[in-house]
Order: sequence, then structure tokens, then C-alpha cells
Amino acid sequence: MGVKMRRKVIQIADSTQLISLPRKWAQKRGIKKGDELEVNERGNSIVISTDRTPGSMEKIIDVSGLTPRLTDRFLARAYQKGYDKLTFYFDDQEKMKAIQHKVPELLGFEIMNHTKNNCTVQSISTNMQIDFNSALRQVFRIIKEMAEICLDSYKEGNKIALNNVESRDYDVNKFAYYCLRTINKTKAHEGGNATMLYYLLESLEDVGDEYKILAKYLAKLKQNDPLFVSLISKLNEITKLAYEFFYNPKKKNALSIMNLRKEIEDSIEKKLVTKNINEIKALLAMKSIVTVLYHIPTMRLDTIKELDIKK
Repeated sequence: MGVKMRRKVIQIADSTQLISLPRKWAQKRGIKKGDELEVNERGNSIVISTDRTPGSMEKIIDVSGLTPRLTDRFLARAYQKGYDKLTFYFDDQEKMKAIQHKVPELLGFEIMNHTKNNCTVQSISTNMQIDFNSALRQVFRIIKEMAEICLDSYKEGNKIALNNVESRDYDVNKFAYYCLRTINKTKAHEGGNATMLYYLLESLEDVGDEYKILAKYLAKLKQNDPLFVSLISKLNEITKLAYEFFYNPKKKNALSIMNLRKEIEDSIEKKLVTKNINEIKALLAMKSIVTVLYHIPTMRLDTIKELDIKK
């Protein structure tokens, strides 16, 4: 939550009205006389913003005693929250391996120093030329590609392509992490609804993880089972509809997603009687995907223009 405050309007001559900027906010961002700020009207609100970000956020931490997985999570979340420099102290090289494995997913970050028991990870690019909306759209596109690969490769029995879906999840993480960092760091994102976008990005990252899991278990199943082909085809359709709905909300697409969700979940429930563990794992991944994608239209129902009643 931002800091809320009130300002008195100052009248200059007949046509000019002024309000002062919060001093701490301006000082933190180095705003000075003559600088240009961006002013956007949003209904009853006026949003004043600048491309300048507050000073560098740094942290020194000791991850000794944590697992490598928790070290990985710490680094990812610190990046998303906007930290620019992190110095890690650790008690074994498994933590270092976790850091080295995660850093390539953090756009603009590199390992700068590395000794036996510590390393420094920091931003080497303060102004990356990646637009937030382009990065968000890329997350959607990669997930659509993962869905298509799962369907086509399963039908063809292409186990190599299915196992390679994991590398596309790496790309989902990379762009999703960048978007989450941008929300926290600059607030430069569509529509000003940070909470909704943050939830969306976390959800899309989960979808990428589940498609990775789905592909892994599809590679272990008998090729071209009609029920699985039908389920994955419907999963492809709901993924495509969720993407289209987010950028162009239509009532028919919202209804189609709801209907597809029920069809997929009903089919999964019937098939879950199987004793094949790989089939069960694949079915559960599908259920997780459809559960998350179902929420995309529900979070944007208010943007469907067809539902508006003109006064």
C-alpha cells in the first residue's frame, strides 16, 4: 500500500493551479527544478510518475542452514521485490550451485564476486530496454507454445520434444520474474492494477511449472491415447482462450472457458481411477492448469464491455 496524504491547491494567476510534490518522494528519486514528470488522468485520480527509481536496494544474508531450494527461492523473491545487490554467505557449495542455476533466469543480474563461502549477485543493467507489456505478452505466448508442444509431441510420440518443454518453463520464469520486479520497482504497468497483475503473473508461472510436469509424464505414457489427446486438445483451447480473453475480453470466451473447464475436470475425475502412476501425475497436472486458467476471465469480468448497461 502506498502512503496516502492530502495537498492544498495553490492558485497561480487565473488559469494555473499547483500542488506540491511530497518532499521525501522527490528527494528519494532526485527530482529537481526543471525536471519533467509524467502525468496521467485515471478517472478522479491523477497519477504523477517518473522513470527514476529510488536508490539501490542491497542486502547481505547468511543462508547457512537453509536448503539449496530455499536459497533459490530467496534469490528469486529478492529479485522480484526489487533488490539490486545481494551478498550471500553460505556453508556449503550446494547453495552456490543453487545460486548459479537461478541467476540466468534473472534478467539483468550476474554473479560479480565468488569466493569459497560467499558471492555477490547484482544488477548490471539499471535501464533494460524491455517493455513490461511486451514481457507479459511473451509469458502468455510461451505458455501457449508449451501447450501446443505437449499436444503435437504426444500425438507423434516425440519424447525428446516433450522432455525439452522444461527449457520453455525457464523462459516463462525469466519474463514473469522480470514483470514482477518491474511492478515492485517502477510501477510501470498496464492500468495501474498492481494487485491483479501480480496475481496473474504468479498464476502464469504456476501454469508454466504444471505444463513442464505434464510434458514429463506424457513422455512416459503410451502414444496417442484418444482420451489423453482429447484432454490435451481441450487444454490447448482453454489456454488459447485465456490468452485471448485477457487482451480482448469477450463474453463468449468467458463462457467457453467455463464450459471447457467443466468438461476437462469431469473427464479427469473419470480417468483418475487408473492405477498407472504416470497417468495420474499427468491428469493432476492438467487439473492444476485448468484450475488456474479458469481464474483469468473471473479476474477481468468487469472489463467485458458487453455487460455494461448504458445509462
